[in-house]
Amino acid sequence: MKINVAGLKVQGASALLFACLLVSFAGTPVSAAGLIPLNNPKTNFTPHPNFLTTVSCTSAPGGWSCANPCASSQTASLPVYTNNPTCTQYLLHIINAARKRENVKPMVLPTNWYSLSAGEQLFVLADLERTARGLPPYLGINRVLDSSAQRAAQIGTDPSVAPGFPIGLDAQRVPGMGGTWSTGFMTLEADFESMYNDGWNGNRATTFNVLCTSARAAACWGHRDELLGYDGQYNPGVGLSCRNCEMGTGFAKVHGQSSFADLVELPATGAPPMIFTWAKNVAPYLTS
Repeated sequence: MKINVAGLKVQGASALLFACLLVSFAGTPVSAAGLIPLNNPKTNFTPHPNFLTTVSCTSAPGGWSCANPCASSQTASLPVYTNNPTCTQYLLHIINAARKRENVKPMVLPTNWYSLSAGEQLFVLADLERTARGLPPYLGINRVLDSSAQRAAQIGTDPSVAPGFPIGLDAQRVPGMGGTWSTGFMTLEADFESMYNDGWNGNRATTFNVLCTSARAAACWGHRDELLGYDGQYNPGVGLSCRNCEMGTGFAKVHGQSSFADLVELPATGAPPMIFTWAKNVAPYLTS
């Protein structure tokens, strides 16, 4: 007997920030040749098998045999959250297949990956996506930004500007920040959804980004743009070339689902103190 179990795919909240910033700015967008948004994917990447829509499982002695190794062999369902190495490698393979289509080098996780918290993993993933595209890494996790991102994860929404953090102004003279929210059964799925499945998917019911309402909607690939720092005319951001930006991340289990939030902000001056950094906690553990 074969069954298809619905996955934990849930439409994401807008990656764009609080409503007063969702306007068309008059300034010139911060851009870089050969980088986003010019090279955002033309279409979403569909993994095979497509774990985003169903989990295909077949009955077997003592349980189930599932095409997706992240699914439970006992219940034929996806977990609320997992950091399982087999599942990690499965999602990493899918991400790298999408990267290959973009001519981006494969993602290699740091050797301390499994000792990191979900929030630390979100930070690492954002920086691995930036550095693979020739962008400088975000410096690290700031405690104030972390608190705001955690609150956003707990209520399942995009984080807003963090109170108490000295924020600088972007190229359009508005607070330089970006925030995303996602769900899934692990941090790598949240990264996949935001980076490789954030465009128009043919209809609104199956499109992850709820503001991507058509193939030409300005909000398509908004999560991706925010994570990478693109500061364009539609969405606020910190700028692709930002070298002193910091992050806060959040993770919570809400109503039986995992909730992930990323917040990136441009400091007004210098670099406020951090509790986890790219230079100390990530770079020494990268093997390539």
